[in-house]
Amino acid sequence: MKKFKNAEYLISLFLSILASLIIGAFIMLANGRNPVTGYVALINGAFGSKYNIATTFAKTVPLVLTGLATSISFRSGISNIGGEGQLYLGAFGAALIGITFVNLPGIVGIPLALAASLIAGGLYALFPAILKVRYNIDEVIVTIMLNTVAVLLTSYLVNYPFASEIGKMGGTEIIAEGYQLSRLVRLSTLNTSIFYVAVISIIMYYLLERTSIGYEIKMVGQNSNFSRYGGINVKRRMIFAMVVSGALCGIAGAFEVLGVHYRFLQHISPGYAWDGMLIALIVKNNPIGVVLMSIFFGALKTGSISMENATGIPSELISVIQSIIILFIAGESGFKTKIKSFLANRRAIKKAGEKNA
Repeated sequence: MKKFKNAEYLISLFLSILASLIIGAFIMLANGRNPVTGYVALINGAFGSKYNIATTFAKTVPLVLTGLATSISFRSGISNIGGEGQLYLGAFGAALIGITFVNLPGIVGIPLALAASLIAGGLYALFPAILKVRYNIDEVIVTIMLNTVAVLLTSYLVNYPFASEIGKMGGTEIIAEGYQLSRLVRLSTLNTSIFYVAVISIIMYYLLERTSIGYEIKMVGQNSNFSRYGGINVKRRMIFAMVVSGALCGIAGAFEVLGVHYRFLQHISPGYAWDGMLIALIVKNNPIGVVLMSIFFGALKTGSISMENATGIPSELISVIQSIIILFIAGESGFKTKIKSFLANRRAIKKAGEKNA
């Protein structure tokens, strides 16, 4: 039964993506553009060369982490909408280690920086989790507000006490060389953080799908009262999921510092946590689905730039396509009900016709 439901969902997801691409093609035609040329340029822009492939996977790294972060919190029934703030604090924590302990070797410094980002993101998620489980304060509102607090706080820090001495650019000094992750492809930002992310993804899959903790998290999210009567510590599992979620977002920020910018920047994230949340919602918090959909989103983001340069089709069309996918996925159950009702009516009419004949 579970395999059938998974196959059914994969078909729905495929049809949603196909429908969004068809609608995108009609939008291109309405603007006098050739959709075939546009999509060929998009594919070439994402996978047409070694550099393009590297750029696609570089954009995938933060999406995988923020998508997995959203998945574990949503599975437990607690909504972490504060990923962006946790990412900013995690990034700043990694940068602070990198500009403070400059003489540490990379084998010590990089784990230390990652630990700082993990702790910063996890602790920032712990606060709304405690408010939720102990005082039943809406975590959605709290985490959304905490996003603004984190962004403004780090903005102040990098423009005043930790500002770079060379040109006030809204960023810290460059981190020590020992903290800088190696680039894998020349001129691209793809770096060794992708190997860390691969390991983290495997661990998260095992945790969520193959352990009793993952099962308990899932049960708490589906029915907290039943879980409580079954002996599961609901509050503990919700707090655990929220802290892990915040820690993953913090690590995503650390990799932006250690592997991409080599410093903390005032606007270090273009909205990675929000994109990760959309990815998790689309694939219904499935860890494998998060990885695959992150690659798809990364390809869309990379290819859209080439598509705009080659055809003049605005890259904002990709945002439209993403929105349409989400719309179809959100209305999946409603569409299924309508289709089943339509087919049932057709069968009833057919049987009535055969009976009268």
